[in-house]
Amino acid sequence: MNGAFVEKVRLLEWMETDAAGHQHYTSVFRWVEECESALYRKLELPSTLFGQIPRVKVAMEYKRRIYFGEEIRTRLQVMRVGTSSLELGFTAHVDGELAAEGTYVIVHAPVINEGSKPWPEKWRKAFLSN
Repeated sequence: MNGAFVEKVRLLEWMETDAAGHQHYTSVFRWVEECESALYRKLELPSTLFGQIPRVKVAMEYKRRIYFGEEIRTRLQVMRVGTSSLELGFTAHVDGELAAEGTYVIVHAPVINEGSKPWPEKWRKAFLSN
């Protein structure tokens, strides 16, 4: 299943490069979090959500290096909505070429030390929207 998505375009900044002259391995994670924040705003979810959704699984694979000044199109899309979990898939493209892709799973845990809780139905519907 594929649900809601968002895309952002940006340039690779100098501070995001490493000693090898290309993107630092953590850069894509920051771009994805920018997309995630934009997705929640688009779906009109509360900004406090970030404090309630720990990541429980993360996977990423780089397909090509990204160099300073290159334009990157990052896309984040809801892939699966569980009772209390959400799987998101992401890609980063440079000039139409896939540079990185991955997935991660978050869990709705609104109260510390109480475990996961089901998504509110309104949020669940928003995640599934296109």
